[in-house]
Amino acid sequence: MKKEFKKFCEDIRLTPNQNEDAKTKYTGVCKTLHKKYYNSEYDGKTKFLFGSYKTKTNIRPLSEMQDVDVLFKIPQETFDKFDDFESNGQSSLLQEIKGVLEKTYSTTEKVSGWGKVVLVKMAEGTHNVEVLPALENEDGTFTIPNSADGGSWESFDPRKQVNEFITSNDNTNSLTAGLGRMMKSWKRNTSSMVFSSYELLGDVMAYMETEFAQGAEYDDYHEVVKNFFDYLKQNCNDEDRKRHVKTAYDRAIKAIEFMDNDKPKEASEEWRKIFGDKFPKVKENPKKESAYAAPIVNPVSPWSKLS
Repeated sequence: MKKEFKKFCEDIRLTPNQNEDAKTKYTGVCKTLHKKYYNSEYDGKTKFLFGSYKTKTNIRPLSEMQDVDVLFKIPQETFDKFDDFESNGQSSLLQEIKGVLEKTYSTTEKVSGWGKVVLVKMAEGTHNVEVLPALENEDGTFTIPNSADGGSWESFDPRKQVNEFITSNDNTNSLTAGLGRMMKSWKRNTSSMVFSSYELLGDVMAYMETEFAQGAEYDDYHEVVKNFFDYLKQNCNDEDRKRHVKTAYDRAIKAIEFMDNDKPKEASEEWRKIFGDKFPKVKENPKKESAYAAPIVNPVSPWSKLS
């Protein structure tokens, strides 16, 4: 199913317009915050993009839960101000960020702050932005707020996560990102399963170290997917998640059996059960010639001369 896997992988990638929309949205949010906290022109250096948009593993169609993860670097004096609060300065920081953004995004959009981030919810069919305020440390890590349980500061190292992903993706000739996108389609099509994108991509990278470490051609994608489900099945400790993984693995086995028996129609139906309707549907199986068809032989004329 080389052709079907190739089309599937192309169809779930974001379009250039969607990527540009994401950039426009997170740039607007970070510009707004930069204007509040810095007396300089915005040049992008006070933001750090991470998550699915940094690794290019987000997928379409866009969903209302699809966010661009971006970190905004707050000045030291801003951190110190909220660090001096007697009670939950972290929550107060998030609420201040929320208030700043509400002045710009106050019409059709909604801004909410909780936990560690502030979410700017944009118009339907476009990208939301989830902004994480953070203090950049000398070693390249960040100190981020956590407003839960009375408030605390936590260490966060998105650069390490991004660099590990880039290394894996380069080594596998972009298969890490390709498998990550396919698995996100599976996750979206398995709505009752809890599996964070961070965990999923971590499992994809670990799997890439054991199999297909140099990548794979579309001809082999069915094996890449099937073996990944097998890897998850062997290494998953969450029983509910393991149940969903086993179902996907069994369907992949069944799909490959159909492929081996020259039944691409039935095979595509099994892959669509795993990935959803973005996986191409094969409408019919190839027609087979009758095994009993006799070869056509030009008869020798009875009056021809034989030598």
